[in-house]
Amino acid sequence: MRSNYLLILISIAMAILISGCSCQPEIVNNDSNDTSGNQTPFPGVNNEEFITGVAPVNDVQVLILESFPVQVNVEAMGYLPDGCTTIGNTTIRKDSNTFYVEISTIRPRDAFCTQALVPFTKSVSLDVYGLEKGIYNVDVNGKTASFELSVDNILPDNS
Repeated sequence: MRSNYLLILISIAMAILISGCSCQPEIVNNDSNDTSGNQTPFPGVNNEEFITGVAPVNDVQVLILESFPVQVNVEAMGYLPDGCTTIGNTTIRKDSNTFYVEISTIRPRDAFCTQALVPFTKSVSLDVYGLEKGIYNVDVNGKTASFELSVDNILPDNS
């Protein structure tokens, strides 16, 4: 009798493992600094099979690396709405003293997925070489932060 319960328990565990969402597409993350706006959000993705969107960002942190010239990374944190939604492409554009970062999502249209929030952290490198000293803003999917460059971020010419 006890072995029957064990066999049933193992069968249920295997069924749960097998039924997990194996529906996540393989996505090549083409991070882009293209400011032309001529890029489709998901090249090669059939929109009839996938739902694309914008990642819900709850918090943004700016990390200034101790180097010269200075390097700046932005960490965006949030929660994806289900177990099949994944982070897609990231696009960055700069307008005046503001960097606009858009983190996209992609999900199979007809997939059955876990309906639990999935935390994510996405790190994005900003191209800050050559910027003058000053205060800069970062907008990641509507969540903002700022950082300051205390000196011009360019190597001095030693000629």
